[in-house]
Amino acid sequence: MMKFSTTGLSDQPHGRVFKRALLAACLVATVFASPARAASPEEASAAEAQMETCPAGRSMLKQQAKLKDFAKRVAERAHLKILAIGSSSTHGIGATSPQYAYPVRFAEELNQRFRTKVEVINAGVNGETADATLARLEERVAAERFDLVIWQVGTNDAMRGRDEESFRIFLKRGISLVKSRKMDLVLLDQQFFPTMKDPVLYERFVKLIEIAGDEENIPVLSRYKLMKFWGERTPQDLRSMLATDGFHMSDRGYFCLANAMGRAMGDLVRGAPQLANEITPAITASVPRNMLRP
Repeated sequence: MMKFSTTGLSDQPHGRVFKRALLAACLVATVFASPARAASPEEASAAEAQMETCPAGRSMLKQQAKLKDFAKRVAERAHLKILAIGSSSTHGIGATSPQYAYPVRFAEELNQRFRTKVEVINAGVNGETADATLARLEERVAAERFDLVIWQVGTNDAMRGRDEESFRIFLKRGISLVKSRKMDLVLLDQQFFPTMKDPVLYERFVKLIEIAGDEENIPVLSRYKLMKFWGERTPQDLRSMLATDGFHMSDRGYFCLANAMGRAMGDLVRGAPQLANEITPAITASVPRNMLRP
C-alpha cells in the first residue's frame, strides 16, 4: 500500500490544499484508467467551457526502440498492468489532488490510446534517491508481474550531488533487475526547472540516464528536454507547468507530461518513434480551469 507523505528533501512548499488531499487519500495505492471520482457538475462545466492546448514540445524519445512484449499485450487488448516508481514527481507533489498526479493521467491517456484497461500503480516516494528506489523496485518486481515498469529516477541524486559513478551503477542494477524478470522497462529522466543551482552537474546526471538507455537498449523518455523546450519556446508555458514552488509540476504540467508520455508510448508500441530532436505539435485537450493558472 502506498503511503502518502508530505516529508522529504524534494517536499518543498506546495500549499496546504495538496497536503490535506494527500492525507485524505493515504489509502490510495492503485490508479485506474477511470477517474478517481466522478467530476462535479461545476468541474465538468469548467472543462467543457475551457479548451486549451498542451504546447508543442520535443519528442520525449531519445532513441529508436520498441517494447515488443508490451506491444504484443496491447495488440491482444489485454489488461495492462504498469508500475510507476520513483520519487515526488511520481507521487504527485505539486498537484492539487492525487488524482492529478501523472500516473493517473497516464493511465487515462493509455486507456484512450490503446482502447484497453490500463492499471497504473503509483509507487512514488518523496525525496528518494536511486539506491532507495532500487531496493523498493526489487521488492515489487519479485512480488508482482508487470507489463511495464516506468522508473522515474535521478532528480534527487542530481540535486544532492550524489556520486555519479554510484548513480550509474544503481541504474545498471535496476535495468538488469527488471530485464531478469522479463518485464519491459522505460526510464523517465529528471524534470527541468529554471532555478537549479548547478545546471552543469544536473545535466551530467541527465546524460547518465541517456547513456544507460543507449547501452542497455532501454527507452528513455526525456522529461528534461521536453520541459526545457517549453521554457525556451515560451517561458509562460513552462511557468504554467510548474507548481508554486517552481520545482515540482503543476496539475497542468502532469496533464501535459502524461499526454507526451502517451504519445511516446504509442511510438514505442509501433516501433517507429520520433526522436528527441523532432518537434511534436500542440495538442488540444479539455483542461480544467485550475490547470491553467500561470
